[in-house]
Amino acid sequence: MPKRKKVETIQVKEELHGDETIEVKNEIKENGNASGEKRKKRNVVKAVKEEVDEVKVRTKKTITEGISDELAHQRDTEGARVLAAASESKKMLGVHVSAAVSIERAIYNAVSMGCRSFAIFVRNQRRWDSAPMEEDVVVRWKKAIEEYPFPMDQIIPHGSYLMNSGSPDSGTLEKTRIAMLDECQRCERLGILAYNFHPGSTTGKCTVDECIQTIADTINYVIENTKFITLVVETMAAQGNSVGGKFEELRQIIDLVKDKSRVGVCLDTCHIFAAGYDIRTKETYEETMNEFERIVGFNYLKAVHLNDSKGDLGSKLDRHEHIGKGYLKTAFQWLMRDPRFDGIPMVLETPEGHYSQEMELLYNLEKNKENNM
Repeated sequence: MPKRKKVETIQVKEELHGDETIEVKNEIKENGNASGEKRKKRNVVKAVKEEVDEVKVRTKKTITEGISDELAHQRDTEGARVLAAASESKKMLGVHVSAAVSIERAIYNAVSMGCRSFAIFVRNQRRWDSAPMEEDVVVRWKKAIEEYPFPMDQIIPHGSYLMNSGSPDSGTLEKTRIAMLDECQRCERLGILAYNFHPGSTTGKCTVDECIQTIADTINYVIENTKFITLVVETMAAQGNSVGGKFEELRQIIDLVKDKSRVGVCLDTCHIFAAGYDIRTKETYEETMNEFERIVGFNYLKAVHLNDSKGDLGSKLDRHEHIGKGYLKTAFQWLMRDPRFDGIPMVLETPEGHYSQEMELLYNLEKNKENNM
């Protein structure tokens, strides 16, 4: 019987400095012997692992410490314009910035745009598993914070989008709790005080009340296994089976959390508008904020996501738009002039490309009270 040649491709995805795919091809000559084939496959796997280890050593990148020349120029130009516009403001505007290559790069990216606050992902948000955070990463982070001293209460990481802390599926719930605990423990190692996440979804397989209880149980679990991090539940757009589109649902979650000093709320402007809360006129803005105070309480407000909306009032569409370019355009003047939002992170999650200009626009809205959108 003629020997057949088979090419096996083994892909190993390693999280070194971002996702790096290493492809190793090995040719195996098969002779039809089943036990010999298994042995050869085991040998191939072993050889691949050894080669991957060698490739990792050869390809490991040297992390350049400090701000790059490009980001320093951006800091001194558009970043400086934003901070000049913010000079008399108590609002802490920022952006969800990239932490690619190494997490401390997020600090330099935030500085370059003139941020006073910022959001990040503390690990790959598209994967359940992640390599442990090494101590040298923590050292570089703390060094960058010393160089550009962001207050720790102005950094608000966002949880992975894979998680569902109210899932009725035991497997998904277990993975969610492991991932959320890991992310919160990373935050604590970095000295970050708060962590923002989407509450969860019934997935159509349990009641809203059951989902809310599970979300609270997840929060309690993470709090019991961490030291100081505050878990910040985000308002949602009432899309599909998601929980958190009503202020009452957020209140129910808070009521079920044992340590209420370590739970809070992040108000997303696009989400609440899509869920049916109007904030476009002074009258409707006050009505909505009074309702938030009555049901949830501003003492629980820990962060804001500033987003215009591509969907109209009550559309239940979670579609963010540039500030002033969507259905919400007139709402931001009221937010920027409301002292209840002073001193907390107000982070833009609008489409990329105009962050500095949008922050400058928002600060100018606050200063020029006669200049409405």
